[in-house]
Amino acid sequence: MTIERTEATRCRQFQATDKAACLSLFDGNVGKYFDVLEREEFQAFLENLPGPYLVGESQGEVFGCGGYAPSDHDVGVAVLCWGMVRRDLHGTGLGKLLLEARLQRIAQEDCFRAVALSTSQHTSPFFQKYGFCVVNTETDGFGKGIDRYD
Repeated sequence: MTIERTEATRCRQFQATDKAACLSLFDGNVGKYFDVLEREEFQAFLENLPGPYLVGESQGEVFGCGGYAPSDHDVGVAVLCWGMVRRDLHGTGLGKLLLEARLQRIAQEDCFRAVALSTSQHTSPFFQKYGFCVVNTETDGFGKGIDRYD
């Protein structure tokens, strides 16, 4: 099904019934964007969310998901976590919608002064367009051929 950004396109709070759709998004991005070995970690994350997690949907169909949580190491820092869009929808503006929804929510919380994330070499340029700067890289940090960019 083709999804387009319309007035019906929105980001809402994750519900337990979204778990299968989110895991399907993950599975569709395995290889280039996620290592298959990360699936178990993502599943555990969905079962014990450390912070708000959003689901992007249009006309009742989930196209993406992503959340944020307080940093374990830096007080006042929100860390973007497990953001993804259905692979065939990359480049359509839906990832931007999901990122902006998360950043708007973070901005409304007085406890955060900065935002950080760990991503791959494949998605780092997307985040750099929004002012994120690479401060560290680790070859194969997420898996074979998937470098970690902080």
